[in-house]
Amino acid sequence: MAFKPVSRKTMICSAGVLCLGLLPQVVLGAAWTRPQGSLLVLAPVSYTVADKAFDDSGNRVDRLRFRMVEFSPLIEYGVTDSFTAGIQPKYRRVSVDTGNGTATNSGLAETDLIARQRLWSRDQAAFSVQGTVKVPINPDEDHAAALGRDQVDAEIKFMYGNRRPVGGGRIFYNSEMGFRKRFEGPDDELSINAFIGWTPGGAWSVIARSANTFGIGNDDENGDVLTAGPSYTRHDAQLMASYRLPNTMSVVGGVSTTYAGENVGVGRTGFMAVTMPF
Repeated sequence: MAFKPVSRKTMICSAGVLCLGLLPQVVLGAAWTRPQGSLLVLAPVSYTVADKAFDDSGNRVDRLRFRMVEFSPLIEYGVTDSFTAGIQPKYRRVSVDTGNGTATNSGLAETDLIARQRLWSRDQAAFSVQGTVKVPINPDEDHAAALGRDQVDAEIKFMYGNRRPVGGGRIFYNSEMGFRKRFEGPDDELSINAFIGWTPGGAWSVIARSANTFGIGNDDENGDVLTAGPSYTRHDAQLMASYRLPNTMSVVGGVSTTYAGENVGVGRTGFMAVTMPF
């Protein structure tokens, strides 16, 4: 197929955060649920740039420069101790170099609606299922600098998380597997993600995360939008650090890069966030 270069989607601040009192509240996609009646606000801003891409053979090639700023606040509420609901709107500003100059676009692209049910727990371990529905708002899919796809996605994930003391600190870890149904065209996706973090006993925590997406199909039409082709593979590595302030608010910073894939941009992302539990 003729490859149309694209960038990778900012994945920082997708669904889920740890709610156990001493764990950093910035860990994403985790199995834990929030205590009943508690609220968490996560306010992240990320900047992604890509001037390379992986073609349909996985080879790194040049692409026209892509830039995106995304603000995607996440609000989660503990409906019960075992059931958490959330919402995450995504505002994006996109710039894409073209043969006729630079195309820019901005607006509220989409919103994720999230529900997480804990199925089992013991001590600090938890196993949960999470459902997410992506609702398009104004993605401008046909724009040269599209903000997203004009379609509904539905995803289900199964997640296991735990934490253990190590020396004077503790480690915490989580793994997940998910299936995303992408309606109206693009191929469905399988995701396999995991993270491990370490808190050395103070206010600091460091977290390393692997995020992997696999397109289930072979759609080779020229329908690339924003982040990837209709069917793509993407492997991301992320590293973040958080600092918990005395009032339990946390400040987070990190970086992410796409190190392998097919039909996807080589995105490099920097991000910062503030978490505020209530």
